[in-house]
Amino acid sequence: MAIWEVLILSTKLAVYLGLSALLGGFLILLIAPFIQDKLSQARLLWQTYIIKYMAVFALIGVLATILDFFFQVGALSQSGFTGMFDAVMQNMVAQSALGTVAISRLCVFIVGLVFCGMVYWQLTRKITPNFFVTLIVAIIQWGSVGYTFMLSGHTVQLDSLYGYALAVHVIIALSWMGALWPLSDACIHLPPIALRPLMERFGRIAIVLVSLLILVGGLLAWELIGSVSNLLNQTYGLGLLVKLGFVTAILMLAAWHKFKFTPKLLTHSNAATDMRRSIQIEMVIGLCIFVITAVLTTVLGPQS
Repeated sequence: MAIWEVLILSTKLAVYLGLSALLGGFLILLIAPFIQDKLSQARLLWQTYIIKYMAVFALIGVLATILDFFFQVGALSQSGFTGMFDAVMQNMVAQSALGTVAISRLCVFIVGLVFCGMVYWQLTRKITPNFFVTLIVAIIQWGSVGYTFMLSGHTVQLDSLYGYALAVHVIIALSWMGALWPLSDACIHLPPIALRPLMERFGRIAIVLVSLLILVGGLLAWELIGSVSNLLNQTYGLGLLVKLGFVTAILMLAAWHKFKFTPKLLTHSNAATDMRRSIQIEMVIGLCIFVITAVLTTVLGPQS
């Protein structure tokens, strides 16, 4: 694998993690007002940790987006590391879809950081964040992230329907994966009376999200692969099968959380600890899915 592919793969993975933390954080912040224990110190502390989590990964996303731009320039210039600073190539990349994607993602991360700063200021003064402001910013962020993925990737040459399908797929996947750390952290900071309704509400939302995820994911995979033969004989198809295996594993874990651990949160003292450990396993599987996705979109392609 060429050095530029490794570098671009690394920054793409970091961007995925940054976007995931932002979108998943928004999802949990929107669920939080509907659980009990609304004004407790534990609840405020937990939300503060969510904001810090979103802000740290947004900063990582800013850095990764900037580095990715320079790595893309270097890869195109084919003149070593000094090629990253070629003004002509920088201008070409800036005016291409890659430049538009980079600027759009920087805007997403910067808006996320501003939002985090505002909410952190409120939480330190024990002010509950306004739900409708959070919802509006979240919708803007979700839509913006979906738009950036429509501008590049393997679906660009396809009908616009598949671009929208990709946007929905990406928004759901990133939000779901990014929500796992706040859920894991909730197992430590929230009392069972607040933790159980949080998990129950997230579980109900997850059913809808997972259904859409599978539907649009299957549609995109079939359009890109074209046949069962290609799925089994092409490197890209085999990569999709591996990704499907990890997705199946994470779906089974999610079902295990919903039907096994959540009902026990009020009756078993160690249920929250068991759920946290299981969510952490889910996070590792999610990271594997991100790595495979980054490989499929950077190194491989539907024709591989």
